[in-house]
Amino acid sequence: MFHTGLRSGTAVQAADESAPDSELYFQRCRWCHTTTFQRLLCPTCGSTDLAPELSGGEGVISVRRGVAAADNDLWPVHMTEGFVVRCRVDGPPHAVRPGVRVKVSGAAASGRRPVVRLCEEVPLDGWY
Repeated sequence: MFHTGLRSGTAVQAADESAPDSELYFQRCRWCHTTTFQRLLCPTCGSTDLAPELSGGEGVISVRRGVAAADNDLWPVHMTEGFVVRCRVDGPPHAVRPGVRVKVSGAAASGRRPVVRLCEEVPLDGWY
């Protein structure tokens, strides 16, 4: 059985959360232990022996470069396990920027891209 991507989790919720937690699966190469997301081959050694693993779901927003207009709402997120996944970020526009910690919160309406929420409040920094 091969799992990658998001799968809805249980409906266990914290008091301040409105959406159920979700599970994010990534792949780890059994040969060189490189982590990746939704690939057929290991990006390091080219092996096809990739094992699915459950991510902790936490990461940090990274810098975007060369963003097409169609992908303007997607941000690269470096997950703690070492792989990068492009996500939709649920949060106020002033707070969505590189260096902000995020956690997986669900799947997008299309079911293709993970949705992450901010782990901390980000101040306006004097800009309105």
